[in-house]
Parts: sequence; C-alpha cells; structure tokens
Amino acid sequence: TPTPTIPLYLGRFADAEIASEAIYTLLSFVGIYHDGLLGKAAKSGLLVGKDGKQISIDVTPFNRYQGKLSRSSDLYRILSLLLSSLQFSEKLIEMAVVKRCGEKMRWKVVSWIEIIKAVARLSLLHLSGRRMVTGTVVPERLVDPASLGSARAAATAVPVAEDSQWKGERSGLKFKSVRGILSQTEGNADLGGFVTAEAREPEKVAPALSLIRKYGPMGLAGELLFILRPIIYVLSLRKMGGRDWRPWALSLVIELASRQLIRTDLRPASATERTVEKDELSRRKWLFLYYLLRSPFFNRFTESRLTGVAEWCNNKPLLSLLGALIQDYQPLWQNYYFYTAAS
Repeated sequence: TPTPTIPLYLGRFADAEIASEAIYTLLSFVGIYHDGLLGKAAKSGLLVGKDGKQISIDVTPFNRYQGKLSRSSDLYRILSLLLSSLQFSEKLIEMAVVKRCGEKMRWKVVSWIEIIKAVARLSLLHLSGRRMVTGTVVPERLVDPASLGSARAAATAVPVAEDSQWKGERSGLKFKSVRGILSQTEGNADLGGFVTAEAREPEKVAPALSLIRKYGPMGLAGELLFILRPIIYVLSLRKMGGRDWRPWALSLVIELASRQLIRTDLRPASATERTVEKDELSRRKWLFLYYLLRSPFFNRFTESRLTGVAEWCNNKPLLSLLGALIQDYQPLWQNYYFYTAAS
C-alpha cells in the first residue's frame, strides 16, 4: 500500500492528516454543542439580533420530525447522538488505528464501527415506527451566529408578550394574534402582505410524524438492505481483499436493490411526497458517486483520469487549487475506508 502524501496546505510535518482530521472532528462536536445552546436560547426567547430585537426561528420540517422523535424517546435521542458522534469521528479513529496498530487491527475496528452504526440505525428504524432513517439525525442549524447581538442586548430585549400569540390545540404550533400584529406594525398592518408572509405550507402544519411515511413490506426490506449494506461490504472486503471486484459489485447491487424497493413502496403516494423523504432519497442517490472512488474501480478507471485533470489544472490560474485538492485527496480515497464508504 503506497504511503499517503501530505497535503501541501497542511505543511510538511508528520501525522498532518491525523492532525487535520482531529481538528475537523473537534469542530464538529463543538458545532453540535453550540447548536444545542442556540436551540435552548431560542426556546427561551434569548436570541436577539444586532438591532436588539428578538429573533424568531422558523422550524423546518426536518427539525420538526427529528425534534418530535427525540422528545418522545430518550433512547432515540441517545442513539442519534451516538450515531452522529461515530459519523464525525470514524475517519480519525481509522487513521489513528492504522498509525498505531496496523492493518489487521484497522479492519477489526472498522467492522465494529459499521456494526454499531447498523445497530443504531435499526433501533432508530424501530423507534420511529418503521420510517426512513435519515443520513443526519441531529437538528439543522437555523440561525447564523454572526447575525446575533450581544449578551447585553439580549438582557434588555423586550420579550414577546404571551397574549400576542396563540397556540393550536391539535398542532401545538404558535401563531401571532391580531393584537401582536397591530403592535408590531403600529396599527398599519397590510393584510395581504401579512398573509403572504405568514402563509404556512401543508408540511408546516401537518403532524410531525407524518413528514416521513411508514414503510410497507417492500420499503422496509429496502431500508434493511441499505442499513446492512456497509456491514456486508466491509466483511467481504476483509475476506476477498480490496483488489477483488466482488465486494464492489455486491455493494452496488445491494444499494440499487434497496433504492428500487424503497421507491416502489413510496411511489403510490408520490403525489404527496414529503420534503424530508425527497431530500433523503436525493442524498442517497448522490452516494452512488462514491463507487467511482472505491477500489478496484478507482485504480482501474478513475485514478488516471483524475490525475490528468489535476495536471491540466495545475497550470491554470485558480483551477490550480482544484488540481492540488484532487492530488491531496487521492491517497486518502485509496488508503482509508471511511473516506469512500458512504456509510
């Protein structure tokens, strides 16, 4: 196995790849913690802009869905954090094991990580009532921290009066009252403009759990194949080796079958396809690009073409950055499983 080259932008020093991956992993965990603080502050009305006014956050369908499941089950929340933590740190763990313990131990650790992730996803599938397990299971960030004001502004901000809102009994959503609208517009409310700005799409008022439909038998079989595919792939790699075409082909067939079963199961109601479902299916479709970067396909077809593109870009202004990026990542795609596993 060739020794990975050290990316130029990291400097030429030992363990540069591990150092850069460690920084990325740390920032990912800090980001999750920071987003949690922002979410709590938003619920308490403590988020204010630089103008001193409170910032209201419009909850996306994805956050509504994940938030509902997390609130209804402590186990779902714990498993979501476990799965996200492994997704953030798996590359760093693999690099460290290869560096300190060698190839044999690397594949044992990789196998156990895939098994733990599969068990977590199977549990999430059960806890959600046989619904699609999304690639990301932590809430999205909905506010730009750069737009927030100071702590002093937050302390002096005028809170939103309780009587300026009313809460729907069935949906649990909060809406502005007529008194609140008039107070914010100083009595000059434009009814047409207000209705246009506040119009709610069906997904925003629908029950949270309806944002992803329950699977039927075919969809459930497809989801199980998608969840178990990484384990089958890594075990076949350990048995047959990375140069054998059978693990690559087997993984591709399983993923194609999974996609077809899921789309067939959801197709009868395609006219009402939910945004969360659509986004997840689109994400899974893009994962097929990773097959171009996996051995032996990468070694046989992709590597020479990417090398040609990188060499062509190296002599072009601005494009030389793309060429350097390709050259830096090629050893990572070749030597580390999790960079192309798409699991």
